[in-house]
Amino acid sequence: MYLGVLEPENRKQKEETVMPEYFPDLNLNQIVRELQEKGKEYDIRTMYYQLPKDYQTVRYRQAIYREIREKQLEKPLALFSKRMRNTRWYLECHKKAEDKQQYQMYWFDAVREFTSGVDLLGELLSEARPESEGLSGLLLSVEKLCSTKLWKECAAELEKLRKMQSELRFELSIDGADIKVRAQSRELYYFDNLRKLFPEKFSGETVPPEIPEDYLIRSPFAASEKLGFLETEIVKMYRKIRPDFFDALESFYKKFKTVIDEQFYRIEEELQFYLVYSSFQTDMEAHGCVFCEPEVQENGVFDVHEVYDLALARKNRWADMEVISNSVQYRPGERFFVVTGPNQGGKTTFARSLGQLVYFAMLGLTVPAESAKLPYFEKLLTHFSVEESPESGRGKLKEELVRLAPMMEEKTGSSFVILNELFTTAATYDAFIMGQRVIRHFTEQGCLGVYVTHIAELTEAGDGVVSLVALADEKDHKKRTFRIARKEAEGIGYAGDIVEKHHLGYEELCKRLDKGGVACR
Repeated sequence: MYLGVLEPENRKQKEETVMPEYFPDLNLNQIVRELQEKGKEYDIRTMYYQLPKDYQTVRYRQAIYREIREKQLEKPLALFSKRMRNTRWYLECHKKAEDKQQYQMYWFDAVREFTSGVDLLGELLSEARPESEGLSGLLLSVEKLCSTKLWKECAAELEKLRKMQSELRFELSIDGADIKVRAQSRELYYFDNLRKLFPEKFSGETVPPEIPEDYLIRSPFAASEKLGFLETEIVKMYRKIRPDFFDALESFYKKFKTVIDEQFYRIEEELQFYLVYSSFQTDMEAHGCVFCEPEVQENGVFDVHEVYDLALARKNRWADMEVISNSVQYRPGERFFVVTGPNQGGKTTFARSLGQLVYFAMLGLTVPAESAKLPYFEKLLTHFSVEESPESGRGKLKEELVRLAPMMEEKTGSSFVILNELFTTAATYDAFIMGQRVIRHFTEQGCLGVYVTHIAELTEAGDGVVSLVALADEKDHKKRTFRIARKEAEGIGYAGDIVEKHHLGYEELCKRLDKGGVACR
């Protein structure tokens, strides 16, 4: 199973995965877009498009992510990933190379990067002494590979070839249009003499800071797919004076064709699922956001403290704006929250925060809250009001019903459902009847959910329904607290407060129109 993200049988399905319908509703597309930017060398998005199919995988992932964070493995694992990316790059060059020696040299470089990456991973995990099933199982696989006869022989041959390669040095003399190439002995290496004369300018094997690394020719093989004239001449020269190196290179290529194990590409890719989210979490924590590991049980309780909208926090982090958090729990027998309250009071933001919390918890990651206990959810279903589509030829009410129908046809017993402002174009009584039936359907299926509405009567839609209210300031109704509390629905929208706050009353609008030369009386 390894890291619990991309099982071999699901890799083909991964390529066909599309963004879930609930992503735009919950603004998860904004968060995943940033995760993709952090891991731009990989297809991060599709790994976040799929929820695990069972509760055990959630817990399996949680243990891996916890260990990566607690033991600060992010940077070392990122270095392993870089070595794997280098391996693939060399292999691509290997496939395209036309010169025989260049073809073999690229294979040598690929094996060198691969083995150093795997050795690094083994050392890292061995020092970390992992306890999670995923990382401890990965360590066993690495140790098994590194203990094989082929691996040990490969390591010895690599070291031998590295030493021989370091002795292949050349000198270029340029005089007008004349270019001369000659082999250079180790003793005549220019930078070695500089190191002796000016030791304070050098550190280890680094080049002096005034000499950009891009100006150093590291190897005549590391050019393009096809060797140029100058590179070809250099290689010809060394074929004559160091045939032992080229014989060893050919022998190495034939002997170690099978040493690169492609399962480590999968491990590298799965790691990005954890590493990019860890980087994102660290960034958000630097701006004051709080994360916790949720306690997920198959049939557990739903009890969350100080949950907030992570997408909103992400948007506001540079503006130093406060993001309000809320606490909520489903008590025994409760199935659905019906949230009412003033316009622009934070009802939809609250619903989104719960959806995001469930989503990241089911991925096996940390969640935007101080603490959280959740049952396992197999699915996340959302329905948010959208604008009427002229292309479809359907009215807004019909659009909503068409989108809602597939949700209600699914087997949804272990789902979390979020419904936001349904049936707003219907008459109030019709909206109440339809909303009541929708809530009853999902509660009878055994779902937990949230219904955001202005219809206060829906708080009495049936058994298991609980009334939550978005609170306005007690002294100033124009001021929203964005706090959500258990409370009987008031049936007041405070729409007049919004109109007054933004100076949109009848008299004020008429004055504006009069100034613009439009008569409104």
